[in-house]
Amino acid sequence: MKRKIVASVLGAVLAVGAVASPAAAGSGSTTDNDYEGRSVRMTVTTPTYVTINRAGYTKIPVTAKLSFSGPGTFTGWWGNAGSATAESINGPFQWEYADFTNSVSTTKKTTITFRKYDHLVPQRLAVGAELAPEYGGSLLYPSKDHLTTVYLRNKRAVTGTSAYRASGSRAYVQVRGTVKENVWKSSYSDSGTWRGKTGVRVAIRFNPTGPAGWRTVKHVTTRTGGKVVTRVKSSKAGTYQIVVPATTKTTAASGKDGVARR
Repeated sequence: MKRKIVASVLGAVLAVGAVASPAAAGSGSTTDNDYEGRSVRMTVTTPTYVTINRAGYTKIPVTAKLSFSGPGTFTGWWGNAGSATAESINGPFQWEYADFTNSVSTTKKTTITFRKYDHLVPQRLAVGAELAPEYGGSLLYPSKDHLTTVYLRNKRAVTGTSAYRASGSRAYVQVRGTVKENVWKSSYSDSGTWRGKTGVRVAIRFNPTGPAGWRTVKHVTTRTGGKVVTRVKSSKAGTYQIVVPATTKTTAASGKDGVARR
Protein backbone atom coordinates (compact mmCIF):
# COMPACT_ATOMS: atom_id res chain seq x y z
CA MET A 1 0.00 0.00 0.00
CA LYS A 2 1.39 3.39 -0.98
CA ARG A 3 1.36 5.94 1.78
CA LYS A 4 3.04 9.17 2.80
CA ILE A 5 3.36 11.12 6.03
CA VAL A 6 2.67 14.85 6.34
CA ALA A 7 4.74 16.37 9.16
CA SER A 8 3.03 17.82 12.21
CA VAL A 9 3.29 21.40 13.39
CA LEU A 10 5.84 20.49 16.06
CA GLY A 11 9.21 18.97 15.17
CA ALA A 12 10.83 16.10 17.03
CA VAL A 13 13.25 16.73 19.89
CA LEU A 14 16.72 17.11 18.47
CA ALA A 15 18.55 16.96 21.76
CA VAL A 16 17.74 17.49 25.43
CA GLY A 17 16.59 21.08 25.70
CA ALA A 18 16.32 21.68 21.92
CA VAL A 19 13.21 21.54 19.79
CA ALA A 20 12.36 22.60 16.26
CA SER A 21 9.38 24.88 15.62
CA PRO A 22 7.44 24.39 18.90
CA ALA A 23 3.66 24.37 18.65
CA ALA A 24 1.42 26.47 20.81
CA ALA A 25 0.94 24.91 24.22
CA GLY A 26 -2.18 22.82 24.57
CA SER A 27 -2.83 21.70 20.99
CA GLY A 28 -1.10 20.15 17.97
CA SER A 29 -2.04 18.10 14.90
CA THR A 30 -0.67 15.84 12.19
CA THR A 31 -2.04 14.25 9.00
CA ASP A 32 -1.48 10.91 7.23
CA ASN A 33 -2.87 9.94 3.82
CA ASP A 34 -2.49 7.43 1.00
CA TYR A 35 -2.38 7.97 -2.76
CA GLU A 36 -6.00 6.88 -3.15
CA GLY A 37 -7.39 10.03 -1.57
CA ARG A 38 -7.96 8.69 1.93
CA SER A 39 -6.60 10.85 4.74
CA VAL A 40 -6.91 11.27 8.48
CA ARG A 41 -6.04 14.21 10.69
CA MET A 42 -5.17 13.68 14.35
CA THR A 43 -5.47 16.59 16.78
CA VAL A 44 -3.87 16.15 20.21
CA THR A 45 -4.85 18.39 23.12
CA THR A 46 -3.60 18.68 26.71
CA PRO A 47 -4.02 21.22 29.50
CA THR A 48 -1.70 24.19 29.03
CA TYR A 49 -0.51 24.00 32.65
CA VAL A 50 -0.20 21.07 35.07
CA THR A 51 0.71 21.53 38.74
CA ILE A 52 3.31 19.11 40.08
CA ASN A 53 1.84 16.84 42.75
CA ARG A 54 4.74 15.90 45.01
CA ALA A 55 2.58 13.86 47.37
CA GLY A 56 1.88 11.14 44.81
CA TYR A 57 1.37 11.33 41.06
CA THR A 58 1.38 14.12 38.50
CA LYS A 59 -1.20 13.30 35.83
CA ILE A 60 -1.44 14.82 32.34
CA PRO A 61 -4.71 14.06 30.49
CA VAL A 62 -4.26 13.63 26.72
CA THR A 63 -7.02 13.60 24.08
CA ALA A 64 -6.46 12.54 20.45
CA LYS A 65 -9.33 13.17 18.02
CA LEU A 66 -9.48 11.89 14.43
CA SER A 67 -11.20 13.48 11.44
CA PHE A 68 -11.40 11.78 8.02
CA SER A 69 -11.66 13.03 4.43
CA GLY A 70 -11.77 11.40 0.98
CA PRO A 71 -13.48 8.11 -0.02
CA GLY A 72 -14.04 5.32 2.44
CA THR A 73 -15.52 4.67 5.86
CA PHE A 74 -13.84 4.42 9.26
CA THR A 75 -14.22 0.80 10.34
CA GLY A 76 -12.06 0.46 13.45
CA TRP A 77 -8.48 0.00 14.53
CA TRP A 78 -5.48 -2.09 13.53
CA GLY A 79 -3.62 -3.66 16.43
CA ASN A 80 -3.90 -1.75 19.67
CA ALA A 81 -5.56 1.63 20.01
CA GLY A 82 -2.31 3.56 20.13
CA SER A 83 -0.24 5.38 22.73
CA ALA A 84 0.73 8.84 23.97
CA THR A 85 4.16 9.96 25.18
CA ALA A 86 5.55 12.93 27.09
CA GLU A 87 9.19 14.00 27.12
CA SER A 88 11.07 16.93 28.68
CA ILE A 89 12.26 19.50 26.15
CA ASN A 90 13.91 22.07 28.42
CA GLY A 91 14.79 20.32 31.68
CA PRO A 92 16.39 17.12 32.99
CA PHE A 93 15.61 14.21 30.67
CA GLN A 94 12.33 12.55 31.64
CA TRP A 95 10.03 10.38 29.57
CA GLU A 96 6.74 8.57 30.14
CA TYR A 97 4.02 6.97 28.01
CA ALA A 98 0.47 5.66 28.31
CA ASP A 99 -1.83 3.51 26.16
CA PHE A 100 -5.13 4.80 24.77
CA THR A 101 -8.32 2.85 25.41
CA ASN A 102 -9.11 0.33 22.66
CA SER A 103 -12.56 1.34 21.40
CA VAL A 104 -14.15 2.13 18.04
CA SER A 105 -14.64 5.80 18.90
CA THR A 106 -12.63 8.34 16.88
CA THR A 107 -11.82 10.27 20.08
CA LYS A 108 -9.18 8.68 22.32
CA LYS A 109 -8.37 9.71 25.87
CA THR A 110 -5.58 8.61 28.19
CA THR A 111 -3.54 9.91 31.11
CA ILE A 112 0.25 10.10 31.25
CA THR A 113 1.36 9.62 34.84
CA PHE A 114 4.64 10.75 36.36
CA ARG A 115 5.43 9.27 39.76
CA LYS A 116 6.75 11.38 42.61
CA TYR A 117 10.19 9.78 42.34
CA ASP A 118 10.51 11.06 38.77
CA HIS A 119 11.53 14.35 40.44
CA LEU A 120 9.56 16.59 38.12
CA VAL A 121 10.71 20.21 38.04
CA PRO A 122 9.03 23.21 36.37
CA GLN A 123 9.68 22.69 32.67
CA ARG A 124 8.01 22.02 29.32
CA LEU A 125 6.90 18.55 28.30
CA ALA A 126 6.36 17.70 24.62
CA VAL A 127 3.39 15.35 24.26
CA GLY A 128 2.89 13.13 21.21
CA ALA A 129 0.54 10.36 20.11
CA GLU A 130 0.34 7.45 17.69
CA LEU A 131 -2.88 5.87 16.37
CA ALA A 132 -3.65 3.28 13.67
CA PRO A 133 -7.20 3.65 12.26
CA GLU A 134 -8.57 1.58 9.39
CA TYR A 135 -10.27 3.81 6.86
CA GLY A 136 -11.86 2.55 3.66
CA GLY A 137 -9.67 -0.56 3.66
CA SER A 138 -6.50 1.52 4.10
CA LEU A 139 -4.36 1.42 7.23
CA LEU A 140 -3.29 4.93 8.24
CA TYR A 141 -0.76 6.02 10.86
CA PRO A 142 -1.32 9.56 12.15
CA SER A 143 1.74 9.73 14.35
CA LYS A 144 4.28 12.25 15.58
CA ASP A 145 6.64 12.22 18.52
CA HIS A 146 5.86 15.74 19.71
CA LEU A 147 2.59 17.45 18.96
CA THR A 148 1.67 19.65 21.89
CA THR A 149 3.36 21.27 24.88
CA VAL A 150 2.50 21.15 28.58
CA TYR A 151 4.04 23.50 31.15
CA LEU A 152 4.76 21.96 34.55
CA ARG A 153 4.68 24.22 37.57
CA ASN A 154 5.31 24.02 41.28
CA LYS A 155 2.34 24.53 43.56
CA ARG A 156 2.31 27.86 45.41
CA ALA A 157 0.27 29.03 48.36
CA VAL A 158 -0.28 32.25 50.30
CA THR A 159 -0.07 31.83 54.08
CA GLY A 160 -0.35 34.02 57.16
CA THR A 161 -2.47 36.69 55.53
CA SER A 162 -3.78 39.65 57.49
CA ALA A 163 -5.44 42.94 56.66
CA TYR A 164 -5.87 45.59 59.33
CA ARG A 165 -5.88 49.28 60.05
CA ALA A 166 -2.99 50.56 62.11
CA SER A 167 -3.96 52.28 65.33
CA GLY A 168 -5.16 55.81 64.63
CA SER A 169 -5.25 55.30 60.84
CA ARG A 170 -8.46 55.75 58.85
CA ALA A 171 -7.00 56.13 55.37
CA TYR A 172 -4.84 53.00 54.92
CA VAL A 173 -5.17 49.24 55.36
CA GLN A 174 -2.04 47.14 55.99
CA VAL A 175 -1.93 43.89 53.98
CA ARG A 176 0.55 41.14 54.82
CA GLY A 177 1.22 37.52 53.93
CA THR A 178 3.83 35.04 52.68
CA VAL A 179 4.05 33.36 49.26
CA LYS A 180 5.49 29.83 49.46
CA GLU A 181 6.42 27.31 46.78
CA ASN A 182 6.58 23.53 47.12
CA VAL A 183 10.09 22.47 46.01
CA TRP A 184 12.19 19.32 46.37
CA LYS A 185 13.89 18.98 49.76
CA SER A 186 17.02 17.81 47.92
CA SER A 187 18.03 16.23 44.61
CA TYR A 188 17.72 12.83 46.31
CA SER A 189 14.38 13.44 48.02
CA ASP A 190 11.03 11.90 47.09
CA SER A 191 9.02 14.72 48.70
CA GLY A 192 8.73 18.48 48.68
CA THR A 193 8.96 21.24 51.23
CA TRP A 194 7.33 24.68 51.36
CA ARG A 195 9.76 27.60 51.05
CA GLY A 196 9.19 31.34 50.82
CA LYS A 197 9.51 32.63 47.25
CA THR A 198 11.26 35.97 46.69
CA GLY A 199 10.60 38.20 43.68
CA VAL A 200 7.07 37.02 42.79
CA ARG A 201 4.65 39.61 41.44
CA VAL A 202 1.29 39.24 43.20
CA ALA A 203 -2.02 41.04 42.98
CA ILE A 204 -3.76 42.64 45.94
CA ARG A 205 -7.52 42.31 45.47
CA PHE A 206 -10.38 43.80 47.47
CA ASN A 207 -14.02 42.77 47.86
CA PRO A 208 -15.99 45.46 49.72
CA THR A 209 -18.82 44.41 51.98
CA GLY A 210 -21.90 44.16 49.77
CA PRO A 211 -22.53 42.98 46.18
CA ALA A 212 -19.65 44.82 44.45
CA GLY A 213 -17.29 41.82 43.91
CA TRP A 214 -13.51 41.41 43.68
CA ARG A 215 -11.21 43.92 41.98
CA THR A 216 -7.42 44.34 41.81
CA VAL A 217 -6.23 47.44 43.65
CA LYS A 218 -2.44 47.09 43.18
CA HIS A 219 0.47 44.76 42.36
CA VAL A 220 3.50 44.18 44.58
CA THR A 221 6.60 41.96 44.52
CA THR A 222 7.41 39.56 47.37
CA ARG A 223 10.36 40.40 49.59
CA THR A 224 12.99 38.09 51.07
CA GLY A 225 11.38 34.84 52.22
CA GLY A 226 8.29 35.48 50.11
CA LYS A 227 6.96 38.23 52.37
CA VAL A 228 4.20 40.53 51.16
CA VAL A 229 4.06 43.81 53.05
CA THR A 230 2.06 46.68 51.60
CA ARG A 231 -0.71 49.16 52.36
CA VAL A 232 -3.79 50.19 50.43
CA LYS A 233 -5.69 53.45 50.70
CA SER A 234 -9.27 52.58 51.61
CA SER A 235 -11.95 53.63 54.08
CA LYS A 236 -14.35 50.82 53.20
CA ALA A 237 -14.97 47.55 55.03
CA GLY A 238 -14.38 44.26 53.22
CA THR A 239 -11.98 41.41 52.50
CA TYR A 240 -8.54 41.43 50.90
CA GLN A 241 -6.76 38.75 48.86
CA ILE A 242 -3.13 38.17 47.95
CA VAL A 243 -3.26 36.36 44.59
CA VAL A 244 -0.45 34.62 42.68
CA PRO A 245 -1.38 34.60 38.97
CA ALA A 246 -0.93 31.40 36.95
CA THR A 247 2.31 31.39 34.94
CA THR A 248 4.57 28.74 33.41
CA LYS A 249 5.96 28.04 36.87
CA THR A 250 3.17 28.61 39.34
CA THR A 251 -0.48 28.03 40.04
CA ALA A 252 -3.02 30.50 41.36
CA ALA A 253 -3.24 30.76 45.15
CA SER A 254 -4.92 33.23 47.46
CA GLY A 255 -5.14 34.16 51.09
CA LYS A 256 -7.97 36.22 52.58
CA ASP A 257 -8.59 38.32 55.60
CA GLY A 258 -11.16 40.94 56.52
CA VAL A 259 -10.95 44.53 57.66
CA ALA A 260 -13.62 46.62 59.28
CA ARG A 261 -14.60 50.18 58.47
CA ARG A 262 -13.01 52.88 60.65
